[in-house]
Amino acid sequence: MGFFSQKTKADAPTDPRIEFKVQPRARRISLKMDNARRRMIVNAPSDRQMPAARKFARDKADWIAVHLEALPPAQPFEKGQYILYQGEPALIVSPPGRAQPRFEPATDEAPAKLIVPAPPDALDERVRRFLIKQAREAVTRCTTYHAGQLGVSVNKISVRDTSSRWGSCAPGGIISYSWRLICAPPFVLDYVCAHEVAHILQANHSRDFWDLVDGLVDTVKPAKKWLSDHGAKLHAVGAQF
Repeated sequence: MGFFSQKTKADAPTDPRIEFKVQPRARRISLKMDNARRRMIVNAPSDRQMPAARKFARDKADWIAVHLEALPPAQPFEKGQYILYQGEPALIVSPPGRAQPRFEPATDEAPAKLIVPAPPDALDERVRRFLIKQAREAVTRCTTYHAGQLGVSVNKISVRDTSSRWGSCAPGGIISYSWRLICAPPFVLDYVCAHEVAHILQANHSRDFWDLVDGLVDTVKPAKKWLSDHGAKLHAVGAQF
């Protein structure tokens, strides 16, 4: 049985970043920070214990506030907003018209720009589609290259908005990536692709697996450190608060 949100008009939390859920498998009321969704989750074992869960959250208000405020600032898809793109801040520019979106690298005189023509009510969706398209092209290119280096076949590559993994490899050479990798530096995206391709031969994290990855890229440690230090910033891309 999955968990479901418990929210009502009368007792909904003031802060929209606090979410109350019934988790039947839980043994007690608990708090869990969901960095990917930028939410503090308050779990209760049953609906009957929801009032106690709300009191628990009120008692822990200071602790919750500290963790929520520690989240990286949101990077909404709005005109004039900077978002991470390939590891660097890029300014969203939205002129009139319906021309194809494009990226302009930074110069000595101007910052990097994502130029996305769109009416105001369509800008969010057009920026998101552009990032997904760029991510799909980048991971396909890197995955194909690394697969060729190892002499393995990749049967399918998909791009999703994942919350817990930057990439995954299923049996049969089916690989999935988070589109948010396009917001990370290129060497990080390349490392994740090498990591997943290596799983086609080694479906584990043994020494043999890491030897394969090390043979494909020489950036394992810096890429893992970047994701550990800055992964939350990738989930802030497109967030509204």
